[in-house]
Amino acid sequence: GRVAITVEDTGPGIPEKDLERVKTRFVRLDDARTQAGSGLGLAMVEAVAQLHGGELILATGKEGRGLRTTVSFPRDK
Repeated sequence: GRVAITVEDTGPGIPEKDLERVKTRFVRLDDARTQAGSGLGLAMVEAVAQLHGGELILATGKEGRGLRTTVSFPRDK
């Protein structure tokens, strides 16, 4: 009864211990502090998903590399 969109990359990923924390507004991990950004991207994705009854699921990518991002929404009846 749900529709899911998944995107996976092979970048540096996010440490397992930080996967939930990065969904918080303005959170930036130490490695990202030297790059442009405000720490709002994943927080905004989660807020929009929740607004529509969905959820954002973050996981480590295949072979322990990168990030797998899934946004899941309820299927409309």
